[in-house]
Amino acid sequence: MIGKQRIWEIRDYDKHKAGCLAAELGISPLVTGILLERGLNDTQSMREFLYGSDAPFHDPFLLKDMAKVVARIERAIAAGEQITVYGDYDVDGITASSLLYIYLRGRGAKAATYIPQRKSEGYGLNDEALQSIAGGGTTLVITVDCGISGLHEVENAPESLDIIITDHHTVPEALPPAYAIVNPKQSDCRYPFKELSGVGVAFKLCQALEQKKGGSLPAWQDLTELAALGTVADIVPLVGENRELVRRGLKAMETTRLVGLKALIRASGCPEKGIASDNIGFGLAPRLNAVGRLEHAQSAVELLVTDDPEKADCIAAELNRENALRQEISRQIMEEAEAQLAQEEHIDTAIVLASEGWHQGVIGIVASRLVDKYHLPTILLSVAGEMTKGSCRSIPALNLYEAIAAESDILTQFGGHHQAAGLTLPTAKVDEFRRRFREYVRTHLQPEDYQPHQVVDCVVPGQGEITLRDLQQLQLLEPCGCANLTPVFAFQSALLHNQRAMGKERTHLQFTLDKGDFSYRCVMWNNADLLPFLFDNMIADVAFQPRINVWNNETSVQLHAVSIRQQLTIGDLRAVHENKYALLAASARVYPQLTVYMEQPQRLAEAWSGKRQGLLSYLTVRPYSAWREQSGGIAAFLELPALELRQLCQDLSRQGVSNVLLLFQQQDLDAALARLALEHPNRDGMAAAYKAVMGELAAADALNMEYLLQKHRCVSRNAIKIMAELGFITLNNGIIKKGVIKRCRLEDSPLYAALQQERQRLEAVYRENLRLSQYELLRG
Repeated sequence: MIGKQRIWEIRDYDKHKAGCLAAELGISPLVTGILLERGLNDTQSMREFLYGSDAPFHDPFLLKDMAKVVARIERAIAAGEQITVYGDYDVDGITASSLLYIYLRGRGAKAATYIPQRKSEGYGLNDEALQSIAGGGTTLVITVDCGISGLHEVENAPESLDIIITDHHTVPEALPPAYAIVNPKQSDCRYPFKELSGVGVAFKLCQALEQKKGGSLPAWQDLTELAALGTVADIVPLVGENRELVRRGLKAMETTRLVGLKALIRASGCPEKGIASDNIGFGLAPRLNAVGRLEHAQSAVELLVTDDPEKADCIAAELNRENALRQEISRQIMEEAEAQLAQEEHIDTAIVLASEGWHQGVIGIVASRLVDKYHLPTILLSVAGEMTKGSCRSIPALNLYEAIAAESDILTQFGGHHQAAGLTLPTAKVDEFRRRFREYVRTHLQPEDYQPHQVVDCVVPGQGEITLRDLQQLQLLEPCGCANLTPVFAFQSALLHNQRAMGKERTHLQFTLDKGDFSYRCVMWNNADLLPFLFDNMIADVAFQPRINVWNNETSVQLHAVSIRQQLTIGDLRAVHENKYALLAASARVYPQLTVYMEQPQRLAEAWSGKRQGLLSYLTVRPYSAWREQSGGIAAFLELPALELRQLCQDLSRQGVSNVLLLFQQQDLDAALARLALEHPNRDGMAAAYKAVMGELAAADALNMEYLLQKHRCVSRNAIKIMAELGFITLNNGIIKKGVIKRCRLEDSPLYAALQQERQRLEAVYRENLRLSQYELLRG
């Protein structure tokens, strides 16, 4: 079924100013327009954003404790101390560990890496790991991408260890008693850029070690490919230093000396030239993440730091297998989550699902997919005996961390931020947590907060031409990501046709879009369920991201559609081979303001039994004759209407209805025609009714009409009234007696003649309502 309708936010900018700036910079006005919209107002700021600054990096010694850290590490290198880099199991932690390890080994240090096992050790420092590291001879631990919340672990660490914390996460009120802490988010840290990733902080540490003292710009810019990999994967804002790190790192990937990264690029199918942030997000990062989610991220570090090509290929192949397994586990959990949701009376407020056996390393991915689909805060809980762990994802309107913190009295542990979090709680408290969390969300969000939005950066003017040169110019905006999103464009009143499902699982959508004199191939990922809402020659507004597509050595412009909108969207489910009541139930669980139209509304309560009865409270059920009462929302036509469907759709559209679902099917036409045959009897119908009535009167002087109607399915009230008009019987207060049998024509009955005209009209309306295409219904 179609997801919630997105509300478009069409942004605008001064077209004349964009043209002038474009002329000065020698670039496309599409690019300057996007930059104007994002707050850059002059050629200097635009030039630095697009091409970089002569001095893009800040002095690393502005970071609090950096001088102290550099002195301690230099002393350790000189004395031959064992140094252990302690990282995290996500891509940011993996790349930070690898980067610092490679740098230290290059400086001649005795260095090792340690990544905790996700399932058995969890996130961050832990007592057993520190004891083991100290027992192996390490005297200096440097954390990367973790440690800032390790108050207890640092307090209880072996006295033989000096612990340096480098991190970028939110700083708690009580800091660990570490030897030194490097984190730009510390309130008394003078570093001007606060949004570094974990690998970004590690990069600054290497710059400082290379620079030795503050006051001059750092010369060291090696291993930017690792910095780019972790920075993109951690979804930190791609502005300032982050943007420069990623820009340089993407370019460095093309000629990297890192044997393991080369192997990973080959194994993932990532292009070796022109690598973009999307290639990290959808190709490289998932493979590094997969091993941390399912097994042990240490092998990912071994891949990135190895000099052995054979070992690198072996590990890269294993990461590919782990990623495929992660995808399969994700698919299974998604199916199980959807099956649980199908048992819910109504899907609203928030989704909180729990199950034994759900993989703790994968449920966060599935939670994100459910948020994308239902636009509701989502928590998936993996039950393991007496304790349960959860991954939480949110929509923009809800501060997830605050929502979870409100239930902290029943949680064993929790942490996170506005849009993502994790938690642990006793299994016995799961039901209470579900109830309390849903109630918190219900009281803190408004109905409009559940409506997804789509930002459109620019409506393409004119005849709809987007050239390869435009796309090449738009690549100047790369790297795109958090705080520098890939721009979204839109065509208004475009012509859509040739829609079909595509992909191995037939989950993606493909169609052709014509605008003016130009035609484009469009793909829409994971949206094949929109097919019932699309049709040939459909006129719609389409929001998209234009991409350069290369196929069979031919280069063309391809559109990645992200949203389709019409004033009225008609979902045609008339030919779907699924029970219409099941289709309605699936819609009723999701849609707010759903009004169901039927000829006889009471039949819905009769058809829905068991759990579906509860859905009635979320619906408005009306006869078709009451269509004027609806204002806005969604209309579902469950039974074949006796009204003209084209006019009905247009009237509802004028009343603000955004979607109409056509759920009636061929069997509804068959049933309608059968009712017509009974209630508007023709000559054959009258002959059958006459025979039944006269047969009964042969054995009795008088009959009760209700008795006849119940006993003989071929007899209707209208048939009896027609026979009375013709004098064959007498009808008085429901009592039927023989009349005078005389030769006459059925047409002598005014009722018969009127019913035949009405029957012909209704039969034509019914057949037309089942036949009319979406195009014809919307054409007017």
